[in-house]
Amino acid sequence: MHTSRLFTVIDSHTAGHPTRVVTSGIPPLQGRSVREQRDDFRARYDGLRTLLLHEPRGHAAMAGAIPVPSTIADQGLFFVFSYSYADMCGHATIGYVASLAALGSLPRGFEQDGMSIETPAGIVHVKGTFEAGRLTSVILRNVPCYVMASDVVVEADGFGRVTCDIAYSGITYALVDADTFELPFDIANAGRWCRAGMAIKDALNSISNNPKTDSVLFYRSTDGGARHLVVLAGNKFDRSPCGTGTSARLAQLHRRGAIAPGASYRAENIMGVPFVAAIAELAESRSGQPAVIPEVRGMAHLSAFSTLVLEAEDPLPSGFLPG
Repeated sequence: MHTSRLFTVIDSHTAGHPTRVVTSGIPPLQGRSVREQRDDFRARYDGLRTLLLHEPRGHAAMAGAIPVPSTIADQGLFFVFSYSYADMCGHATIGYVASLAALGSLPRGFEQDGMSIETPAGIVHVKGTFEAGRLTSVILRNVPCYVMASDVVVEADGFGRVTCDIAYSGITYALVDADTFELPFDIANAGRWCRAGMAIKDALNSISNNPKTDSVLFYRSTDGGARHLVVLAGNKFDRSPCGTGTSARLAQLHRRGAIAPGASYRAENIMGVPFVAAIAELAESRSGQPAVIPEVRGMAHLSAFSTLVLEAEDPLPSGFLPG
């Protein structure tokens, strides 16, 4: 076997959605900030994203977390996906912390003080809960989150008129009440929800004065929270309740006077696995808009410690992804 590249990775899932933490094999990146390093990776090494996340080593729903140095936080981290990049990812941050714990590599003092992580969206903070020295959950304090537009109405191709709010939480979400659709809200119908989500996203992004929408979060209210389904792309949905999506939902609820700081919000994925979240404090966005600082608690579970190999003769060195 003649190998041209080797990568060590740790795979986990956070409430069902996968994270692949790449622990070695990424070339040195240029840039002082994490955003600059992420952009350098995208410009020079995007083929490694597809190699690591596409078939035959990954799949359409695979997400990756790449640790890098930070000059302003304890650690830098950026996020890659089978289909794109994102400035922030809550479930992958939780997966990264769980992977550090499994390696025995949490920073000294983490049990007392947690750690700061620089992401392309800004600095987030994480801490953990422990039982007998074992990590049992990760608590993510996100960047300031806020509503960008309320009661936006669009005509979604094939689904008619849809009303949504648009909120920023590290990325930008359209938030849509699932009860306005005559579709069963379950995993068996995830493909139909993906089509609805993409129709809404395309309609929103076709309007020049609307904020660019990255993902669509459908929610169905439950006692003490809601069930979430986040549409990422045409055939991709978040298996977890979505950390950044939950943060956007808290911003929406606070704007509407429906949740107070400190009140608990239970965000379930489409299979009923929860995150628990709350507004930790009120803040302002960089542009001065009223914002909230959410805390989201969840846990990741490890599935593999692996070495990924690219042979020199591999006819598909960048992998492939069916439509």
